[in-house]
Amino acid sequence: MSLLPEFEYKRPESLEEFLHLLSDYKGDAMILAGGTDLLPRIKMGLKNPDLIIDIKNIDGLSYVKDEGKNVRIGALTIIYEIIKSKIIKDKYPALHEAATLTASENLQQRGTIGGNILQDTRCLYYNKPESWRKSFNPCFKTGGEICNAARGGKKCFAVYCGDLAPALISLGASVCLLGKKGEKEMPLKDIFSGDGKFPFSLSSDELIKNIIIPSDEMRGGYEKLRMRKSIDYPVVNIALSMDAGDKGRLVVGSAGANPLIYDFSSSEELRQIPEKAQNDMSTVNNMYLSPLYRKNMVGVLSDKVIERVLAS
Repeated sequence: MSLLPEFEYKRPESLEEFLHLLSDYKGDAMILAGGTDLLPRIKMGLKNPDLIIDIKNIDGLSYVKDEGKNVRIGALTIIYEIIKSKIIKDKYPALHEAATLTASENLQQRGTIGGNILQDTRCLYYNKPESWRKSFNPCFKTGGEICNAARGGKKCFAVYCGDLAPALISLGASVCLLGKKGEKEMPLKDIFSGDGKFPFSLSSDELIKNIIIPSDEMRGGYEKLRMRKSIDYPVVNIALSMDAGDKGRLVVGSAGANPLIYDFSSSEELRQIPEKAQNDMSTVNNMYLSPLYRKNMVGVLSDKVIERVLAS
């Protein structure tokens, strides 16, 4: 990694000031929350913003609130606070386990739920220092017209590797987006574009204000495959949430540019999902474990979390 390049730095004190900055700025602006994903990317030359807008000083965006019908989580809530939240632990075991397995405790004390959701896609040939990337032709994510992971591929095969989004999607979560036109809510699953190059459907002036989860208490669990158990991103991750009537959703992460989602209405339907999910898994060589191994582990980890949750 190299030193940070030069850029403007602004630290708004309110949402109004933030929206004013973002809507009026004509260059390439990026939002800084915890910085655990953004700053390494800037140092590796993957991002080169003209302006960094640090939103950590904005009040009222860090909380976990049970509102009766819903539980609402502020976008600046750090992952460590989600782990420690009794509301989350009691109601949403999939989210609690996903937060616990995210990175390491020092990064959990810094990273936010909003930043974890909106982290960029990753690829074995892209997430490298600039000097390393120059040994390959420019790929789609760097302005080229090829995919180095899938030679001859007509699109970017970079992978979304967030821990918290699959768990939240399994719970049917929505997000409240704030932009210069006001606020709007949409299902969390709909913010994913399916395009590895530009993985999110949000406009450049929109910010996740909070995450909304239906308040029903759920059974659930989360499984994650990674090389180093202390800090690594998942190379396969599975989230499962279900109600007392065995109706719910299983979500496979690190499978492509967006999570794979499987709804079910009975335990019998649930048990059929691992084979389907394994067949649906991409086999592109875009991560540091082989595609076939990752594909097989989708079935293994899905079976594991299903048996664990059904036995609880």
